[in-house]
This record gives sequence, structure tokens and C-alpha cells, in this order.
Amino acid sequence: MIEKCADVIAGWLIECSAVEEADRELYSYAVYSAFLTLSPLLLAIVFGLCMSCMKQSILIVTPFVIIRKFSGGYHAKHLGVCLFCSSLLLFLCIVLSFHLEGGWQLALAAAAAAVSLICFSPIDNENRVLSQKERVRYKKITAVLVVIYLLLDAAFFWFQLQTYAVCISIGIMLSAGLQLPCIFQGLAKK
Repeated sequence: MIEKCADVIAGWLIECSAVEEADRELYSYAVYSAFLTLSPLLLAIVFGLCMSCMKQSILIVTPFVIIRKFSGGYHAKHLGVCLFCSSLLLFLCIVLSFHLEGGWQLALAAAAAAVSLICFSPIDNENRVLSQKERVRYKKITAVLVVIYLLLDAAFFWFQLQTYAVCISIGIMLSAGLQLPCIFQGLAKK
């Protein structure tokens, strides 16, 4: 379904003379990729509207989307499974954010997740294997992003904005958590 929508949008761009027919496949893929990249944010907005917690939803998904772009992690084989699991996981994280209290235990868990992200990133995807140069660059970018989000998390914690600190912590831990299946799979192969 998403592929068809992407192809329709690419067709519309061709009709508007924005792109050439020869580039149809490229633009169709670009639209498809953009949708996949934005889908967690769209899901967060939908859940935020339904659960009256827009700020929390966006604060959870933002570090996750940005860090995951460079850190990598588990990817489902089929788009339907991916969207279902992503929706369920995001919903559970939002619900969890209502029940967690910001404290030293959560800060330590977020710090442990950050260390894990910095140590194990990037994790290759079988659909896109990184070159050595890309691996080095992605590792540095992941480390910088994780440190920025940890500092933001600490600032929220310091200024007693516990709800926001909890959400950022969950976003960091979610990114690290989705690396665990790949890490365990790599260890099992060795």
C-alpha cells in the first residue's frame, strides 16, 4: 500500500513537471523512505492526540528517531510487522511514561543505554551495509547525539521537569533496546 502511494506521488511530481519520467523509480523510493522515516513521528502524534499527551509522545519519539537514524538496530522483515510492532512499542512507551518517576534509577538506566549505544553503534542493516568510512562517521554522530540527549535529560532532571526527563530517558532506552536483538544475534554467531 505504501509503495503504491509513493508511486502515485512520484507520478504526480512527473505530471507537475517537477521531475523527469526517467527518475520515477528514484522519487518513488525517496517518498517511500521519507514515509518510513516520518512514520514514528506520525504515530506519536496520533497517540498523543488520542491520549492527550502530545508533548510526551513527541519527546519520546524524537530522540529515538534521531539517534536510531545513525545507531541502527533491529528491523522487521515485513513492513506490516514493522508498523504493528512499532505502534505497539511506542504505545507501551507512552503508557510507561505516565507511570515512571524521574529519579536516579531512571537516570542510571538512561546512562547505561547511552553507553550501550555509543559502544555498539552503528549496527548494520542487511538491506544497507555501511562502509568502514560510514561506520566511523555514524559512530561519531551517534555518540554526539546521545551525549546531547543525555545533557538535555540531565537539564530536565535538574530543573525538576520530571515528565520531560522521563520521556527523553525512554527515547534513549528505546533506541538502545532495539539494538539488543542484533547484539545478541551477533554474539550467538561468534
